[in-house]
Amino acid sequence: MLTAALGVGAKTLGVLLTPGMRGVAAQRAVDLTELASATLGYTFAALLVALVCGGSFELARVRRIGVTARGVVVAVAGLVVALASPAVVQRLHAFAALALAIVTGLVVLVAGVTAARSAQTRAVGAVLALFSFSGLLRPIAWQLAGAAGERASLSLYHLARGVSTAAVAVQAGATLLAAAWLGTRSRVRGRLLANGAIVLAFVITYLAAREGEGPPSALEGVLRGSLAQAAGVPAPYALGSIAAFLVPASILLAVVALVQRAQPPAVLAALALALLSQGGFDVPLQALAATAAAQWALLAMVDERSIWTARVAQRAADQQPTSPPSPNA
Repeated sequence: MLTAALGVGAKTLGVLLTPGMRGVAAQRAVDLTELASATLGYTFAALLVALVCGGSFELARVRRIGVTARGVVVAVAGLVVALASPAVVQRLHAFAALALAIVTGLVVLVAGVTAARSAQTRAVGAVLALFSFSGLLRPIAWQLAGAAGERASLSLYHLARGVSTAAVAVQAGATLLAAAWLGTRSRVRGRLLANGAIVLAFVITYLAAREGEGPPSALEGVLRGSLAQAAGVPAPYALGSIAAFLVPASILLAVVALVQRAQPPAVLAALALALLSQGGFDVPLQALAATAAAQWALLAMVDERSIWTARVAQRAADQQPTSPPSPNA
C-alpha cells in the first residue's frame, strides 16, 4: 500500500505536472519539481523491485496455484526486472523497450487470467488481463508505424493508427471496470469517491483542452503540455481526448482504491498499481508496477485470512444502521 501511495505521488509529479511546467513556470519551480519527481521516481522503482522480488519468493512457496502459472510469472518477472534495470542510469534502447513491453504483457496476462478464476480477485484479474492486451497492442502499433515510415506506406500507417486506437479503447475498458468495481465497494468511500474521481479527471482534461479567446492560465498551460503526450505514437483515431482523460482518471482511481477499508490490502494495492501502469509497459516504472500488481493479485487470491476478514468487515458495514432509530420504534 505504501508503494502504491508513493507511486501516485511519483505519477502525479512526473506525468501530470513536470512535463507541462517547462516554458510555463519559473525555472526555480521547474527545477524543484523535477528534483522531487526524480526522487519519488527512484524511490518508487526501488520499492517496486523489492515488491517483485518478495512476490517471486512468496509465489515459489505457494502450492495452491498451478505450477505453470507460477513458473511463468516468477521467471518472466525476473526478466522484467533485468530489462527495466538499465533505465536507472540511461534511456532504454528501442529494442529493449519493445522486449520489456512484450514480456510484461505476457506475465500480466497469465496472472490476470489466473486471478480472474477466483471470486475475490475476479475484478482485479479482469483489469490486469485487459491492461495486458492494451500493453501488447501498443508495440504492434509502434512496429507497424516504423515499417510504414520505412516503406512510405500510407495504408500501413493507417493500420498502425487503428491498432493504437484499439489499445486506447481496451485501456479505457480496463479503467471503467476498475471504477465500476470500486463504486460498488461502499456508499461513500466507493461510489462517491469513484464518481468524484471521474468528474475531477474530466475537469482536468477539459481545462487542458479548452480553447479560449485569451492566453491560457498557468494551470491550463501546464495540463495542456503534460496531457498532450498522452495519446502516444502513432496517434489513435478520434480517441486522443480519451487517452488524455485516462491519465488523471487512472491516478485518481488509484487513490480511491487505496482509501478503501473493507477489502484486503493486497487486492487494493494490486488494483492501484495496475491502474498506475496504464497498460504502457514500454515505460520501465509502469512495467514494474504491472508486474508487482500481477504477482500480488495471485497472492491475494490464495490469502484466505484476509479474504474472510474483508467479508466480515463488509457484512458488518452492510448491517450498520444508516440512521438512528426513532424513539417510538
